[in-house]
Amino acid sequence: MELSAKQQIHELIKKSKNILLITKQDFSEDSIGSLLAMGLVLEKMGGHEVDMVCSGTIPSSLKFLSSYEKLENSVDGSKNFVITLDTSEAKVAQFSYDFDEDGNKLNIYITSEKGNYDTRHVTTKPSGFKYNLIICVDCSDLEKLGKIYEESAELFYETPIINIDSSSTNEQYGEVNLVDVTASSTAEVLYSLVESFGEKYIDENISNCLLTGIVAGTRSFQTSTTTPRAFTVAAQLIAMGADQQKIVKNIFKNKSLTTLKLWGRALARVKFDKERKVAWTLVNYQDFEKTNSQDENDLFGVEEEIAMSVNLAEIVIIFYELKPGKVKALFRASKDTEREKIKEIFMGKKVNNLILVDFDNIGLMDVEKVVLEKLKQVV
Repeated sequence: MELSAKQQIHELIKKSKNILLITKQDFSEDSIGSLLAMGLVLEKMGGHEVDMVCSGTIPSSLKFLSSYEKLENSVDGSKNFVITLDTSEAKVAQFSYDFDEDGNKLNIYITSEKGNYDTRHVTTKPSGFKYNLIICVDCSDLEKLGKIYEESAELFYETPIINIDSSSTNEQYGEVNLVDVTASSTAEVLYSLVESFGEKYIDENISNCLLTGIVAGTRSFQTSTTTPRAFTVAAQLIAMGADQQKIVKNIFKNKSLTTLKLWGRALARVKFDKERKVAWTLVNYQDFEKTNSQDENDLFGVEEEIAMSVNLAEIVIIFYELKPGKVKALFRASKDTEREKIKEIFMGKKVNNLILVDFDNIGLMDVEKVVLEKLKQVV
């Protein structure tokens, strides 16, 4: 009888010593919570060397999660080079190595118990990559891994991949795909997998990571994608030791007074085009001055607040002016296809799940007018 996806995943993990655990470049709290949870599960299984990788700077708000400090920003994409010595005729008595004076040549010294070795006993060959298995979590396609995939594409072609996700746009690129589009978050999908391994693999730390993903993915159970199963899983994780209050505090209640004042000004000016399902607001340089805000990052997050308040909005835009003539537009789109089109039309750059576009030598209200007109190409 054919094995289920969960059984195939378990078998692949058991056969793999070196595992790369990775998530998309534009990660979310769900991505990181799921990544850390899977890393802790593999650690609990034992017998694995695991690298947990994600591009970019991880929010300090997630430092409370176990193994946060083990997250890395790069992948070891180099191949091994193997030198093989045939010892069937003479066993090795001593082995040592050093480098020449300029450090460019490696010298290897091998002494046999009796007799001598010569070139007939030595063969060389390039070997495979360090990793036996790649597990991608919360990543709908490999290109979303960004620079890591671009620089190490061969690694992803030659290594078996397990794909765990909840996105409806997932491209099913893995040897094994565990993709549940009815789930509220990737953490919820991952919970079902770990549960199939056995209850002993879910402890307090893993529960915290998984519940963080679910709480973030559902905006504390307020999004339209929140299902009854999400509440059930959350309750089970809390029973296993997850600290819901600590999670909510770190994700949603860690805003400074400066940030709250700036958000207040942004929220007071929200406009909504019901027909096109676009919500937007404007923040001028005086708003930054009057709230004593020195950092545009203080604005990041208000787009989610607007999306939650204007629940019909599929695209949210924050137009903000750092100084006269220096304007930026921050886009949040609920659909991957819309996000990619916005990036293409405005030649923007990705910042986590958002698109950021710079405008120079133009006023705030002029940018608003230009962008809303061009946005007709998207919606």
